[in-house]
Amino acid sequence: MNMFNFRLTISQLMLSNIYLGDNFAFVNIKIKPFLLGYKNGYHLINLSFTQIQFKIVLKVIINLIINRQKILIVKNNDFYNLNYYFNNKNVFFYSKKWIGGLLTNFRLVRKNKIFASKELLAVNNINFLRYMPSLIFIFDTKISKWPLFEAYNLEIPTSSIINSSSLYIDFINYPVIGNNKSFEAIYLYVNFIRNAIMKGKQKERLKILRIL
Repeated sequence: MNMFNFRLTISQLMLSNIYLGDNFAFVNIKIKPFLLGYKNGYHLINLSFTQIQFKIVLKVIINLIINRQKILIVKNNDFYNLNYYFNNKNVFFYSKKWIGGLLTNFRLVRKNKIFASKELLAVNNINFLRYMPSLIFIFDTKISKWPLFEAYNLEIPTSSIINSSSLYIDFINYPVIGNNKSFEAIYLYVNFIRNAIMKGKQKERLKILRIL
C-alpha cells in the first residue's frame, strides 16, 4: 500500500481555498492567463493550472531527494513551525529575516559571527548547509524577495507559491499560482511537499539496495 498521498485533485485545492487570489485592484498581466476572473473583490485562480504546476514541483523535489541534492525552503515568519515537517538531512529551512548575501556571499557570511548567533541556530540547521542548494522553494516572494533575487543571480532553480498580484514570476523557474496566505492552503502545500520528500527518500533507499 502506498503511504504517500499524491492524488492532488481540484477538489482538494478548492477546499484549501487555493483558488482565492489577491484583491482585483491589481494583477500582474503575466499571471492574468492563469485566472478565471474575479468575485467579491478578489481574483479567482484557475486551479487546473495550479494542479499541473504543483505536480511538476513535487516531481522535481522527489528527483532531487533521490539524488541527494540539497533543497532550501524559505518561509518568513513561520508561525506554524513548518520546519518540523521537513525531516531530511538534505532539506534545510529558513524562517528568519533574510541576511543579505546569504547565498551570493555564502562563504563570507558563514564566517560572520552573526551567522553563529542563537537566532540562526534555531532555523533547522541552515548553518550546516555546506554547498549551494539545487532548489530553493519560497512560500511567499512578496516578503521573501531577496533570496529569490540572490538565487536568480546565481542561477539556482527556484519555485514559489505566487498569488495574482506577484511581480516576480519572471524570476521563478517553477511558479505555482495559488493562495499563499490561508492556513488551509499552506497546510496542503506543506503536506504534499513532505510526502514528496519522503517518497524521494524511499526511492533513494531502493536505488542503493539495487546497487548493492
